[in-house]
Amino acid sequence: MPKDNDIELPSGAGRRVPITTLLWALVPALAATAVVVFFLARTSASKPKVRPDGLMSIDLAQKDSAFHPIPASKGGATGEVLYAPSGPALHFVLHGRGLSPGHKYELELQVDSATYVVAAYSPDARGQLSIDTTLTEFREGECVGKNFDAPRAITGRHSIKFRIKRDGSPPSGTMPGIAPSVPGAQLSCHGNGDGNFDYLLLENEVADFKGTEARADTRNR
Repeated sequence: MPKDNDIELPSGAGRRVPITTLLWALVPALAATAVVVFFLARTSASKPKVRPDGLMSIDLAQKDSAFHPIPASKGGATGEVLYAPSGPALHFVLHGRGLSPGHKYELELQVDSATYVVAAYSPDARGQLSIDTTLTEFREGECVGKNFDAPRAITGRHSIKFRIKRDGSPPSGTMPGIAPSVPGAQLSCHGNGDGNFDYLLLENEVADFKGTEARADTRNR
């Protein structure tokens, strides 16, 4: 029996393949990769709009497999995020429309290279969702299984993507099959229990946020 470093190669394995043949064989894979990168980059190319009151505005939309927004007239969900571009905390308001009443949805933020599931929400009977919240730290707020990202400080400059997706986690308890020693294993689940985590709202623009240090209160000293 040959050792690990003396494994016998199949017949013909040592024959050389012309470089042109190899390149032509790689063309389909390279083209597919380029298409995916192109569409992902295009979803993040636009900048938020500046409102007269100084807040920034980001449009959210349900998108098809080619990342094209699905108009509301064709049944697509839509939304908007308003946020202050800087401050010691990230305050934002998110409005979503065209969601399914009675279902749970997760608010997901991609902050730089990390992704956080902030909380789970249910739209009203009209399928509308309104979130008005302030974050003093970027951290996981719902069960995420093995997809846990360590908390990050608000301070500094961040690129943020706001997203709404279906919450397919269990309706209660913690994520099954996760060892208690895994970071985030004790986070609670509040989902639909169907394993469906499809995205319903994706960003049309990427938020640019600058977190500043909180000022110390020197009054009455």
